[in-house]
Amino acid sequence: MSAKNLTASFFKTLNGYLYFFGVSNLWLDSMDHKLSTINRRISKVITICLYIFVTLEILAFFTQPNLTEKQSSDRFLFGLSHPILINYYTSIEYHKEKLQKIIHTLTVDLKNVYNNKKVERHMIRKSKLYSAAYLFSFSSALISYGIDGLMQVLKKDGTFTTVITAWPDVEDRSIYANIARVISYILWWIFMTRMSAIYVLVICLTSCLSHQYKNLRSYFYDLVEIFDEHDLSQEEKEKKYEDSVMIGIKLHSDTLWCTRQSETACGIVFSGQILVNISVLCLLMLQMVNSERTLSNALATITTGVTMLISTGFFMWSAGDVTVEASLLSTAMYSSGWENCQKDCSVRIRRLLVIAMAQSQRQVTLRSFGIIELSYQSYVSIVKSSYSVFSILY
Repeated sequence: MSAKNLTASFFKTLNGYLYFFGVSNLWLDSMDHKLSTINRRISKVITICLYIFVTLEILAFFTQPNLTEKQSSDRFLFGLSHPILINYYTSIEYHKEKLQKIIHTLTVDLKNVYNNKKVERHMIRKSKLYSAAYLFSFSSALISYGIDGLMQVLKKDGTFTTVITAWPDVEDRSIYANIARVISYILWWIFMTRMSAIYVLVICLTSCLSHQYKNLRSYFYDLVEIFDEHDLSQEEKEKKYEDSVMIGIKLHSDTLWCTRQSETACGIVFSGQILVNISVLCLLMLQMVNSERTLSNALATITTGVTMLISTGFFMWSAGDVTVEASLLSTAMYSSGWENCQKDCSVRIRRLLVIAMAQSQRQVTLRSFGIIELSYQSYVSIVKSSYSVFSILY
């Protein structure tokens, strides 16, 4: 890995954070063996605890009859969304090797051939901004639920109930019940932190994909400069240009491969996010209408809704950028300087570019459920559909 390859350095650092929070090593280089062994054992224990935690949330539908309107809504909200979210982790683990190859191809193999530093810096800034905004919103939501639970204890002589599990009963005030509620809140933080690590991975991966198409455009635009090199003969320029076009086509082919594989590897995440977004937004709107109107209630509901909109938005906006950037590639190919070639070389290059441009004009999209295109327009439609479902239910 080149020291100047900021993309590879960024993803290697990101992988370290993801690994710390329980996601498998997605970098081809092996981790420190001793540290890796300890982390795997801890991660397995935490994973088992999280599956038990989600199971207890589902069982709460059968063991918790004495709930307020908000608690009942929260039970349905988390009991529906958390089983979907935990499958994100299962999916990423299943596609671990595929993701390793995708990340290595995008960050090392393709960048070793051509890497526009301006595009690279923009990609890293965007990834950091989206990730930081999401992490802030998700943390705010969980803190808001903690504050709401604390207010129930301090002002209403209730119990510290943040997430509804099969045990303890919401009215149980024993010391063991209180300890169990605190443990449940901590497990909820761990659960959402691990899911957030996967969110950040997908956001950064799709952002890197879209910027790779932008990098390709820069590559083809730069080819015209070959004919400005005064130390080469016309024949040498044509040979260099033809070889460079072939390399560019190979880069495009590899980028398309990464796009298709990313859609497969992240398919569960893309599809699950659509389901979670629509269901959670509908439930939150119902909760705002039916629940007691207090500041802590409103804060928890609003921050959760904002987190949902931001997370789905970042997914779909980054994926939509892939479609936008890929659609502009044919123009870059056409502007690469083919008109400077002469005689037989001109004929070969024109035939080559016609085929390459035809391929680049095919729409490149990332889809959920294999049919819903991830784009800016789809995001607006999904948000509207959530309100439409709510209006029908209410």
